[in-house]
Amino acid sequence: MPGIERRQINGSETLAFPTIGIVLLGGISDSAKRYPLHNSAGIAYTSEDQDIYTRTRLFYSNEQSIIINGKRVDPDEPRTPLHILSKYTSKEEGLNGKLSVFSENKGIISGSSDAGAAALARAAQEMFFINDTRMLENDFRSISESVGRSLLGGLTVTELVDGVPLTTRLLGPEDFSNYVIVAFMFSANRNPSDTIHKNVVKSPNYNKRVSSTAEKCLTLRKLAAKKDIEGIFELAMGDTEEYHSLLESVEVKVITGQMRSLIQKLREERNDFWISYIVTGGTNVFVAAKKEDASKLQEIAKSLDIQSRRLKVAGAARVCVDF
Repeated sequence: MPGIERRQINGSETLAFPTIGIVLLGGISDSAKRYPLHNSAGIAYTSEDQDIYTRTRLFYSNEQSIIINGKRVDPDEPRTPLHILSKYTSKEEGLNGKLSVFSENKGIISGSSDAGAAALARAAQEMFFINDTRMLENDFRSISESVGRSLLGGLTVTELVDGVPLTTRLLGPEDFSNYVIVAFMFSANRNPSDTIHKNVVKSPNYNKRVSSTAEKCLTLRKLAAKKDIEGIFELAMGDTEEYHSLLESVEVKVITGQMRSLIQKLREERNDFWISYIVTGGTNVFVAAKKEDASKLQEIAKSLDIQSRRLKVAGAARVCVDF
């Protein structure tokens, strides 16, 4: 409220959830800003027990340290979080000590950079009283181009508005309460996201992809307005095929033979019950189904000796505690 000062805090601990693409992103402006070259969409996810997440502590200490997933990071490295955070700090705040970061992932299948960037951004927002959420999102986009998805949670769309990305939440986790996502996890090596971003733009069909994603995001808005969850996942499945066809045309292959065999089986199973699949840039096949059919998917995974995990749509990055 106006006239009420917020107390200065020494640190903040936050939680954020990883994401899965719905309209998949390929192509970014550069390695520093990492602005997307076209519209995209995604959903945040966690496990049914909510034990998939990134937990981050941003705090002042006597000795500066950055520890990410158990590894100490040199504060002077070009992509260290401190280069972003320095924008928000002041000499007065520096009197409290040296800014430090401790971050760890738990159980993340895919999308860890989204969760990591969002958890840190939410902690910075809390500590430095940042009201401009669009600026916050685009600052932390340099860590992950899809940070907005994890920041807002639920189903989101990221669109270019006057050349600058803006993420909008369309639906919350509660809107997906009757559905489940089962992750089929494969052990193949994944392509780094930068390999995808650098190569996909070389396709002669890339401009068509830019137009296609704009149209799909408009359709997604309409589907979300009607809360047509199956329609949303059907759109995602169609986008998976378009996206990976484009990648393979520039000799970047994500879908392995084993993954394609599973997809073929899933297509056959669609004759018996509704399911829809998504493949992003990693070695997983995410399959959406009605909750009552989740066990059928896990039986398929077991019969094929594929590790699987039941997931649900997650909420926004949040503050756990200030100290």
